[in-house]
Amino acid sequence: MLPLVRELVCGSDSELLELGWRNRSSLPQVTNCGQHTDFSTIPTLFLVVFCPVLIYALYLSRNGPLRCYSPISLRIMLGSLLVVDLFLTVIYDLYLYFTQSPVFDYIHFYGDLVQLGGVCLALILTVACKNKGIITSGVLTLYWLLVIICGVPELRHYLSGYIYKEYNVDLCRSTLYIMAFALSGLELFLCCFADRPSNMYKKEKSCPEYTTSFINQLTFQWFSELAYLGNKKSLENEDLWDLNERDKAESLIPSFINNLKPEIEEYQQKIKKNPEEAVAKNYPSIFRPLFKTYKWTILAGGLYKLIFDLLQFLAPQLLKQLIGFIEDKHQPLWIGVSIVCCMFMSSFLQSMLLHQYHHKMFRLGMHVRSVLTTAVYTKALNLSNEARKGKTTGAIVNLMSVDIQKIQDMAPILMLFWSTPLQVSIYSQKVGSPKLQIFLSIYFLWKLLGVAVLAGFLVLILVIPVNGIIASQMRKCHQEQMKYKDERIKMMSEILNGMKVLKLYSWEKSMEQMVLEIREKELKVLKKLSYLNAGIVFSWICAPFMVSVISFVVYVFLDPENNVLTPEITFVALSLFDILRMPLAIMAMVYGEAVQCSVSNGRLKEFFAADEIPPNNRITHKNIDSAIHVENGSFSWSSKEDQTLHDISLSIKRGQLVAIVGRVGSGKSSLLHALLGEMHKISGSVQINGSVAYVPQQAWIQNMTLRNNILFNKPYDELDYEKVIKNCELKEDLAALPGGDRTEIGEKGINLSGGQKQRVSLARAVYQNPDIVFFDDPLSAVDSHVGKHIFENVISSATGCLATKTRILVTHGLTYLKHCDKVIVLKDGTISEMGTYQQLISNNGAFAEFLEEFLLEESKHRGRIVSVGEESGEVDELLRDLGQVSPGILQRLESHLSQESEREEKSARDFRLEFSRENSRKSVLLHSPTSKAEETEALLGAITEEDQTEEKEQLIEKETVETGNVKFEVYIAYFRAISISITILFFAAYVGSSMLGLMSNFYLAKLSDHAKSTTSSGNGSSSSIKTQLGIYAALGIGQSLVVCVASIILALGMVRASRLLHAGLLRNIMTSPMAFFDVTPIGRILNRFGKDIEAVDRTLPDVIRHMVMTIFSVISTLVVIMWATPFAGIVFSILAVIYFYVLKYFISTSRQLKRLESASRSPIYSHFQESIQGASSIRAFGVVDKFIKQSQQRVDDHLVAYYPSIVANRWLAVRLEMVGNMIVLSAAGAAVYFRDSPGLSAGLVGLSVSYALNITQTLNWAVRMTTELETNIVAVERIKEYTITPTEGNNSINLASKAWPEQGEIAIKNFSVRYRPGLELVLHGVTARIEPSEKVGIVGRTGAGKSSLTLALFRIIEADGGCIEIDGTNIADLQLEVFSRFLPKVITFFVQQLRSRLTIVPQDPVLFSGTMRMNLDPFTAYSELFIFPNRSKCHNSGDSQVWESLRNAHLEPFVKSLELGLQHHISEGGENLSVGQRQLICLARALLRKTKVLVLDEAAAAVDVETDSLIQKTIREQFKECTVLTIAHRLNTVLDSDRLLVLDKGRVAEFDSPKNLLANHDGIFYSMAKDANVV
Repeated sequence: MLPLVRELVCGSDSELLELGWRNRSSLPQVTNCGQHTDFSTIPTLFLVVFCPVLIYALYLSRNGPLRCYSPISLRIMLGSLLVVDLFLTVIYDLYLYFTQSPVFDYIHFYGDLVQLGGVCLALILTVACKNKGIITSGVLTLYWLLVIICGVPELRHYLSGYIYKEYNVDLCRSTLYIMAFALSGLELFLCCFADRPSNMYKKEKSCPEYTTSFINQLTFQWFSELAYLGNKKSLENEDLWDLNERDKAESLIPSFINNLKPEIEEYQQKIKKNPEEAVAKNYPSIFRPLFKTYKWTILAGGLYKLIFDLLQFLAPQLLKQLIGFIEDKHQPLWIGVSIVCCMFMSSFLQSMLLHQYHHKMFRLGMHVRSVLTTAVYTKALNLSNEARKGKTTGAIVNLMSVDIQKIQDMAPILMLFWSTPLQVSIYSQKVGSPKLQIFLSIYFLWKLLGVAVLAGFLVLILVIPVNGIIASQMRKCHQEQMKYKDERIKMMSEILNGMKVLKLYSWEKSMEQMVLEIREKELKVLKKLSYLNAGIVFSWICAPFMVSVISFVVYVFLDPENNVLTPEITFVALSLFDILRMPLAIMAMVYGEAVQCSVSNGRLKEFFAADEIPPNNRITHKNIDSAIHVENGSFSWSSKEDQTLHDISLSIKRGQLVAIVGRVGSGKSSLLHALLGEMHKISGSVQINGSVAYVPQQAWIQNMTLRNNILFNKPYDELDYEKVIKNCELKEDLAALPGGDRTEIGEKGINLSGGQKQRVSLARAVYQNPDIVFFDDPLSAVDSHVGKHIFENVISSATGCLATKTRILVTHGLTYLKHCDKVIVLKDGTISEMGTYQQLISNNGAFAEFLEEFLLEESKHRGRIVSVGEESGEVDELLRDLGQVSPGILQRLESHLSQESEREEKSARDFRLEFSRENSRKSVLLHSPTSKAEETEALLGAITEEDQTEEKEQLIEKETVETGNVKFEVYIAYFRAISISITILFFAAYVGSSMLGLMSNFYLAKLSDHAKSTTSSGNGSSSSIKTQLGIYAALGIGQSLVVCVASIILALGMVRASRLLHAGLLRNIMTSPMAFFDVTPIGRILNRFGKDIEAVDRTLPDVIRHMVMTIFSVISTLVVIMWATPFAGIVFSILAVIYFYVLKYFISTSRQLKRLESASRSPIYSHFQESIQGASSIRAFGVVDKFIKQSQQRVDDHLVAYYPSIVANRWLAVRLEMVGNMIVLSAAGAAVYFRDSPGLSAGLVGLSVSYALNITQTLNWAVRMTTELETNIVAVERIKEYTITPTEGNNSINLASKAWPEQGEIAIKNFSVRYRPGLELVLHGVTARIEPSEKVGIVGRTGAGKSSLTLALFRIIEADGGCIEIDGTNIADLQLEVFSRFLPKVITFFVQQLRSRLTIVPQDPVLFSGTMRMNLDPFTAYSELFIFPNRSKCHNSGDSQVWESLRNAHLEPFVKSLELGLQHHISEGGENLSVGQRQLICLARALLRKTKVLVLDEAAAAVDVETDSLIQKTIREQFKECTVLTIAHRLNTVLDSDRLLVLDKGRVAEFDSPKNLLANHDGIFYSMAKDANVV
């Protein structure tokens, strides 16, 4: 275009430079035509082309006008003066024209008009920027830069005329131009400063990025402040800037969700029409919505990459000119200097463009992570029950921690898929669209080598199918590896969630073996992947070299006489091949990333295709007369299962209290979930009128303060809050907590007792002040008098604070039923009866039958005589009510009672008293919490008055973040894990490959220098040329083979390191004491097993390989350049000091940011796990959107550390690449300056400069890989941190006999214990002796030490003084584990010496995902097939012991009714079983292992009264020869004990029979019994 303009304006005199410029010894002048056409048009044309970008920014801007005293005001003034100046110049031209002056020239007039137009447009845009608050404009800055650059030739022309008097100049025109140039220079100077809007308030921690100038942003100078701070101190979160508004999740999510929703809806409609369409290829796309959301960012990045690629092809042409300059000694020096300057400017522009491209693409990756994390979180909260069964928490965490990361990692290398030649070749074959690099490479190489270049590129085409096969195999391996990883993370999640139960059952070591078995499968796949990756590395390193060799061979042999490999041809061709070499060299990584991304994309697509809770299942809020109305409802837990509830019709009026009762498994909780919209609705309708709150059977507690758990995102109202605390009986608990209601509650409420958790859950529902409240048996976990208080003050229609609300209560407490407005009786998944309490008893139907069965079981198995009216307990009331309406039932009961009483030897009065006490179990409770009550103080620490409030409130320890340099020990630990010998061998291989590479290139330089002379003299022959090229090829192929061998060596070492690091981490975690898990969030531990292990498995091997490769490449480049031009070494020494100083000075910032980023990732996973576990509560309360906001905030908090870390890389790379550009300048400049030196040949110059041209890209990659190593080795540091934490049982050395304990005698001798060193004692000098087979109840008020004694018995906490002996053996001396071998299979086991010899039935029924058989006996220890492996037996006969335990636990009918029996799949946490059924499975475990010592921890809290009676009978019969310790949360469970151990404040207060203790009216036990209305 510009030559055309020049010809039109200037006519025949259209040259750009003055005539004879090639022969001038000084720099030639630009012609008058060139100055006023090309150089005047370029800035204006640039502004016209790119002003739409600025106009679009003006359109989007919501800022106020810029401040008047900002630099822009001065710029407007200068712009106005410049307009006046140029306007005067145009007037002067017109004056000359009309006066017909010979000085007038149309060329000047054209140039002045164009400049005036450009300046006027710039002034208009500047004024618009001021009014619309545009702080800085890259378009205007670049425009003024171009004005200055393009104005230099004309300025030189006028100054030369003035100074040297070589020619006459127009005084008026020159004066106006010099003024205009000065004003333009001031404009450019002022553009280097940012303006500020008048309404802009800059926060103290606001990110300065968008408040700085364009030049500042281009060079990332705005980051310097943080970089300097990072060098002075180790950065902390408080030092980081806030996230930019445009980077926050709330700004990003809406547009992405709007693009994702149509994809999901389209898929759902498709499978609704045809279920067979639910296949992987039809899953909703992830990439399409991402592209629609970020298309402009992607296109901008593509534009940067396009310009960068175009500039790359400029270097070979300049190299060609430079070699020509070296060979032609007659060319003037300024030509060489010009070539060198052009090379430097080309490299400089490439650096600026490349890092703007990287910055945009890394930011795109950050945005992708943000939106996908939120989308996965949102989807997880809305998964249907059917979909949830197939998506464990661990698997979904993997989606967030690994798969989204893989998608994010693709952003920076996205453009390589069209700019890298091989990828282009693959793509071109698919779509027939050749791309830029392949076209330009072929074009320039064709000009050099002719048709021979096609032979070289044939090699690339032949490599495609080979790599296609390898890539296909890698994809399969990645899918397999991710499957194993999901399985491993899922198991680890369940292990960590149930760690306390694992330790009590002594299952931890066997579980560890199961995890390691999965890990071995994963490592086997990883090893295969490493071999495949080595093949890819070999092909990509070998391919570009073979292309050049074959091209040269064909070129020479096509015409041996004329086709000579001169330096000009050889090294220009090599520089063109080198343009492809770096992308091809990293294509191994790109291929691997692409394959992993493809696998992750498939997993995410499958997840987003999963069913959500259908809209018709959710609560329908309608203005109806009833609060709840269900008509002909049938429900199931999934569309593929049989209906769980059927024929459900009910109508509940507003303000009613409705109870739901029934046996275990009858569908009580299911009915609540159906009303909440959690179940799949098969038919019927559910209508809810009003807001809803939900109190689940197992309280869901968040890791936050107790107050925030109650507020649940609702604003704090002091009056309402205090009422709720009082009504829910939490005042005393708050007083006991060190920080009051501001005490931090651990994950799953770990520092609260079961009763406290339930009351907090209840308080949460009450504080929400809903219209409808669903209670799922919340009173079963609290004391009787507390339950009574809660019922009266919260639930009761007469006196409760929710009296006006609609309340639906699932309960096993029969005494509450008479206070209900309606009772719903469920049987076999349907409503058998419904009415008031009196109506149901009068009906003499299912409800009366339910009560009668309960009382018959009591009479049959306990043989007690009760006369109506003698006692005021629960049973008496039931008997009285039944007697009034059905005398026949009463007669049958009395008959049974009389028959049983004849077998008893005690008095009738004793029987009556005992019967009354034992059968009022459900209403008579101790004022005592469950297993964790007394741990509160110990977990939170002994708090002194001087302690700060924050210390009192905090439980969860802040995650440790290392500071300063990564310790050398970390590197040593990693290299030791790899193996020192393998490490040395790996480095030696790369040294060898580098030496071979240098030898091949020096050989080629020598060959090219002598090729022409040899051919012209006739001394050479085709055979000698063939030999020379053969040697060159052998050296290159040898280099590739050595690199391949190095990759294989590294792969073997890395797999070894992965195995050892994971095994060490797992072993230490499994042997950590429970105190560690109390203060460490599960998400933090899972982060080690997920993200950090992934870094060790996949990231570190690639990083180390590429770092070593690039470091040796840099060394090779420096060696070649200094060999060619030794004087360049002086410059290099200075540059090396700058390089390493900058790297060392600022790398600490990047490293510490990576540490902070790693630490900030854990809360995302912890919150996610927490939310998944409480998803039903979150949906019931209608706070899904609020929890999504919380998740977004945690993602933003993570990005606060992540964003500066990616900017730090760019900041470093820009500065260090300037060093690389200076190397180019030094190498080329030295070659030009010393071209007459005798040892400097054209071949050496070509070799030296071709190496130097790649140094910037190599240095950039070296910086990136060095930083990546520094930041990713942090994963090893974090893993190592958890491999040196204290473990339990280190001081025990003795072994117990195989039969121990034989008697079950327990002697507690002056026993004291504390939870951690430095904390207060929780047991003080406890002394007691328990005889063999004695039944002892352990009772005491809150904080008495009951659970602490139990934990000490299992050595969950270690003794501080005294000891506990079982059958004369001090348990503290027993090893917690020893090795044992099973000889037939030579299998190694870890055998627990203590815990496996004791049995406990814990209060919390913990189940693991897997089969029913696995949950009962996970290691087939009780299978006859295991004990006698050579015996041929059927499956069922081998499980006879298991079936016996199920029979005794009253689960046999239920398990046999399951389609798969013992192989029935139990979902994560046992969610597909009721809580009562889970407790019965835990009882079956105890029955299966049946040891001489049994500990019962309220094992039947969630079962109905009838099942409880059966359980008590089973315990009495099956464990009659055992020593039984019962922790009495309910007083009645221990009244028939032989003796009661009463604890008070950690000391033994009383220890005697129940009868004697009740006789002591001054005793603690008597007062407790009196409080519970027992006496």
